[in-house]
Amino acid sequence: MELIDVPEGLAGVAVTATRIGDVLGDEGVYHYRGRSAVELARTTPFEDVARLVLDGGTEPAIGHVELPADLAPIVALGDLRSAVSAYAALSGLRPIMDLSPAERRADAVRLISAFPALVASVARRELVGPRPGEGYVAGYLRMLGGSDPSPAAVRALETYCCLTIEHGFNAGAFTARVVASTGADLGACVTAAYAALTGPRHGAVQTRVLDMFDAIGEPDRAAAWMRSALADRQRIVGFGHAVYRTTDPRVPLLREVCAELAPHRHRLALAVEEAAAEVLAGRRLGANVDLYAPIVLEGCGIPRSSFTATFAAARVVGWCAHVLEQATERKIIRPGAHYIGDPYRG
Repeated sequence: MELIDVPEGLAGVAVTATRIGDVLGDEGVYHYRGRSAVELARTTPFEDVARLVLDGGTEPAIGHVELPADLAPIVALGDLRSAVSAYAALSGLRPIMDLSPAERRADAVRLISAFPALVASVARRELVGPRPGEGYVAGYLRMLGGSDPSPAAVRALETYCCLTIEHGFNAGAFTARVVASTGADLGACVTAAYAALTGPRHGAVQTRVLDMFDAIGEPDRAAAWMRSALADRQRIVGFGHAVYRTTDPRVPLLREVCAELAPHRHRLALAVEEAAAEVLAGRRLGANVDLYAPIVLEGCGIPRSSFTATFAAARVVGWCAHVLEQATERKIIRPGAHYIGDPYRG
């Protein structure tokens, strides 16, 4: 079979078709099934956005789930990948290729519903659970922090979660679809997607942004710090995006949230943006979502060690949507590679 050469990183290559949403990089917008993601984040509860993203149907995407007691020794290890895998096994999730569409959706709802409790349990290293009728975001903050969160924190995190629930064919979504194409169970697909998210080039950059803020200290030091960092060949985090060629549409809304939630950090971030416009001039590196997202997470009382897992507690809905969609395809995702090693000797 003749191989087709593609750009590095598959940039600009469409590998399948989707109805879930799209990122229009040249226009600086993205949407979920045709509806503006930013407007949904401004106006719509997370539960309704989750239903839209999962399959666009009328049935809830989130229900009430209790974690099995046998998970206690697993969450005590403090590793979310192990906890998700164990939850899938203990819940009897079966390979998606053996399930009907209704059964696949039921597994997705079960895993999405359990995810906040899994994240909180791993963070606290003990089993915690949701209250019946508790909101997805409010319940997560309560389970993670051990007390009822403020309405301001709930709304701020809900905005963040609605903005990050899905974002096109990112590395995590593609990973979930590759695993789904093998027919594996939903737990395997989501565990693999989360593993991709933990990479600093994907979802684990947010703590590095706060490290940068801590190093800068005060707004009037931003430009000098950035020049020094560039001279030392350090990467300036929080700027540039693989798809957007104009403003990252998530940034303006998160700026607003940060201004109310964390005024000091907000002032510092604005100074960093202003400094970047000067120091990075000509490089087309505008602020991206990662410059403001960690301020929201920190302002909601979430420890830095749980930033990536909190991201995943929203993005799990998008991953499950991609798995359900991929499950309707019959062919395994199996690209080739050009061999450049020693020649075959027989």
